Amino acid sequence: MPANTIIRPVIIVAAYNRADSLQRLLDSLARADYAKHNSITLIISIDYSNYQEVVSVAKSFTWKFGDKEIIRHQENLGLKKHILFCGDLTQKYQYVIILEDDLIVSPAFYNYACQALNYYQDQKVISGISLYSYFYNEYAQVRFTPIDDGFDNYFLQSATSWGQAWSKNQWQNFKDWYEINYKIPLTQQDKIPDQVANWPDKSWKKYFIKYMISTDKYFVIPRISLTTNCSEPGANILKKQGNYHAPLLLSSKKFNFSDLSVSQSIYDAYYELEPRSLYKYLPWLAKYDVEFDFYGTKNLTKVESEYLITIRDSSSPISSYALELMPSELNIAFELKGDFFHLTKVTNCQAIAPRKKLAQYINLHQYAGIKRYMALAWHSLLNKINIF
Repeated sequence: MPANTIIRPVIIVAAYNRADSLQRLLDSLARADYAKHNSITLIISIDYSNYQEVVSVAKSFTWKFGDKEIIRHQENLGLKKHILFCGDLTQKYQYVIILEDDLIVSPAFYNYACQALNYYQDQKVISGISLYSYFYNEYAQVRFTPIDDGFDNYFLQSATSWGQAWSKNQWQNFKDWYEINYKIPLTQQDKIPDQVANWPDKSWKKYFIKYMISTDKYFVIPRISLTTNCSEPGANILKKQGNYHAPLLLSSKKFNFSDLSVSQSIYDAYYELEPRSLYKYLPWLAKYDVEFDFYGTKNLTKVESEYLITIRDSSSPISSYALELMPSELNIAFELKGDFFHLTKVTNCQAIAPRKKLAQYINLHQYAGIKRYMALAWHSLLNKINIF
């Protein structure tokens, strides 16, 4: 884009019925770094509810960095329609940052969003910018650590709902697809993770994930998070959780972004590394029509490749690898021989041995130690049966 073009995204806060959460987010926005920017518009979009405290918090908040606008919806939109409404504001403002009210932002969030939008807005393969950095695989329910290829970002074929930025074109591309496809129910037959298909229809994110898979697009994810999710009870969460808290970047910096074509840290919708990310280290891998399934969460009926490298047992493995390094992909990158992961035809895949899931969990969380792991596992079991 022209060097003299200034990107100044509007900040949109999507609020509903959590006054304390909204206050906390607004306080973190007030503490952020806007030194290189001026006249930043803040929009607080409040979905209809009977909680007048939310309106009071929005009205009383002082925004010192530009205009403040409060939008009070006169009927309840629900989360999906509310986020779609916020995204549609790109038609007026060109660039938006959307924040749900249970988030806290890093002081550097605005500088990051501006730099990322500037870098990626004309790249058609990019569907959006995440402010949140994942360190938890919500499908496998284990720690997620992306391969570090030296850049400040990686790519994921999944949308984030915990702080995201869009340009007008990025959002319009999605909306064009959505207007054609939104009436078609998403089912287990769709080429999306089974867990996503089971999400309620009020989720906008499930449709965005389907859009990304259908059009082969990716979200840009930062290495260090610019938001953290407090996971408080709301439209999609029944009780407070702690799985999605992320460490926050405290200081602004010049970000070193990568293009998808050179990245060695590209992940599919299952948080599985795409094999092309390892071609530089394993040229022989390119001759296989293969996907990765290190966590064993892929539905084999949806796997389109002929081969898998997987945690699953195999009746006829071509080659096998150890579980020594973390993240799991490094065991393949360094070709550590063993009997844990297998390169195999999909048709030869078998069930996952329970011992493997336990061993992988301990490997990914080894900093906690086995005693700590057992305590956490016991607490998790009690929590699931509502003892706590």
